[in-house]
Amino acid sequence: MKQATRVGNNDHLIIMLHGTGGSASDLFGIGEILDQDATFVGIEGEVLENGMRRYFKRYADGSFDLESLKEETEKVYNEIVDIVKDYPEHRITVIGYSNGANILTSIFKTFSNVPVDNAILYHPSPTLNEQKVASQKTNVMLTSGQQDPFISESEFSDLARAYRSADVSTSVFTHELGHQLLQSELEASKAFLCA
Repeated sequence: MKQATRVGNNDHLIIMLHGTGGSASDLFGIGEILDQDATFVGIEGEVLENGMRRYFKRYADGSFDLESLKEETEKVYNEIVDIVKDYPEHRITVIGYSNGANILTSIFKTFSNVPVDNAILYHPSPTLNEQKVASQKTNVMLTSGQQDPFISESEFSDLARAYRSADVSTSVFTHELGHQLLQSELEASKAFLCA
C-alpha cells in the first residue's frame, strides 16, 4: 500500500488513515496538532470510488460491501503490523477519520491485541454491528458530531458501549455540529494522548 512518511525526533509514531477522497499525507496537519515532534506514517486507501480513495468499497446506496471490508481490513491490519515492527521503541498511536475510522473499528473487531497503544477514531460510522470488539490493550478515543449524517447519537453510544464491553479503555468526545473536525475536538484528542 502507498505510504507517506515524515520522520520526527521523539519516540512517538502516529499512523494515519484518511477519510474518503484523502491521501496518505492528508492527516499530517492533525498530527502536527497532536504531537509536532512525532514520526508520521500515512497509509493510502487502495479502493477508488468516483476517483476518490477509500479503504473499502461501498454500494451505490452507501451501504458497505462486506466482502471488500473484510479483505481490505486484513490488508490495512497487516500494513499497520509491518510499520510497527520498524519502530520497536516507539509509543504507537493510530488515528483515522471517517472512512479511516471505519476500517479501524473493523480491525478492532476482527483482530485481538492490535499492536498500538492509542487509537483515535474521528467520526466513525456503524460498522459490523453484529460483531463484538475483540480483546485489546489499546486506549481508544471516539469522536462524533451530534448532527453527523452518517451516525445517530444512539448509534454512537452503541459503538462506545461495544468498546467498553470488551474492557477497552474508551474516551468519548462529541460536539453539536456534523461530520467536520473542530479545533476543540483536536485539543481534546491531544489531551487524551498526554493523559
